[in-house]
Amino acid sequence: MTAAPSPLQKRFGASIRETRIEQALTQEKLAEKASLTLTFVGEVERGEKMPSLDTVVRLASGLGMSGAELLQRSGL
Repeated sequence: MTAAPSPLQKRFGASIRETRIEQALTQEKLAEKASLTLTFVGEVERGEKMPSLDTVVRLASGLGMSGAELLQRSGL
């Protein structure tokens, strides 16, 4: 049995999704830009997975920003 997503995971995932949509990117395109799988990007956006710091930086880079900017945008 998996644990329910934490509020932190949900907030971070929602921020990724909002930023991606603002930039008119599909999950597939973000996954490609960040060198991640489409499945993993979806899990992060839904708050099911919390990425490592390295992956946060990769996601941020795929969104054209720094890891710090992405974390700040997420309220973290």
